[in-house]
Amino acid sequence: MSDEFLRVAKEEVSDDIAKISNLLKNCSGDSDISKNAIEIEKHTHKLKGLAPMMEQSEIGDVAATIDTLLKLVISGKSIPGIFQAIEKSNQFMLDAINDNKSDYVSLKNDLNNKYSALLS
Repeated sequence: MSDEFLRVAKEEVSDDIAKISNLLKNCSGDSDISKNAIEIEKHTHKLKGLAPMMEQSEIGDVAATIDTLLKLVISGKSIPGIFQAIEKSNQFMLDAINDNKSDYVSLKNDLNNKYSALLS
């Protein structure tokens, strides 16, 4: 990948993460996620594809997990703790894109343990 592609991709990934952050500011719980799920999912869907292309596979993997959960919410499924899961995931992605230390393994284990029945 060219340096220019990586620069532009990082800007787009950062922008999508920031947009999720802004949407989360309007949420205080799981029911608010239901109201904002379509908008948040647009960004997670983009992140799951673009982040791995710029060698940010962990961001892409977390985004893919949240994208799957959000699609279930959009279809009408109630997922207890989804607000907190998205908040933690968004913070991880924000830290990762800014080269701050982040605990991918712990987050993935937490998501997989909590939502394994929905993710399989």
